[in-house]
Amino acid sequence: MRKIFLTMLLIAMASCLKAQNKATVNRSSSDMVYYYSNFNVVRMKDTTKNKDVFVPSISNNKTDKMELCKDSNGQIVCFDLASNAINWITNQGWELWMHDDHYNIIQRWFIRKKVTRQELERLIAEDLETSSSVEYIPSAVDELKALMK
Repeated sequence: MRKIFLTMLLIAMASCLKAQNKATVNRSSSDMVYYYSNFNVVRMKDTTKNKDVFVPSISNNKTDKMELCKDSNGQIVCFDLASNAINWITNQGWELWMHDDHYNIIQRWFIRKKVTRQELERLIAEDLETSSSVEYIPSAVDELKALMK
């Protein structure tokens, strides 16, 4: 009877230890954070095939200039359908997060991708600038309020 009890106790302890190891592995995912960027899909002309295509582009986050997406050979990525361009960017690890209402829904998106905290710190450091002289730029609402007075 003692041998059976001891065997069951050892099995229970092993199960608990295995469960704790899984929880530890899952906790490491909290080190992952989101990195955000701009994404859009633009209709362009493929002159070699003489047809219209949809080309995805992503912001470089330094100048906010949209750069056409390229494959590993340096060729511009293009699709016959805009939805395929969206499928392609999600396959690259990005999530469609929010679209800009001022544009067509498929054209301008904010996208995000999970990266490690260290990677995010590196990306922020590349884009970070400081200044001791910035001034407020009035919004359109501020200008309308000033005109109403």
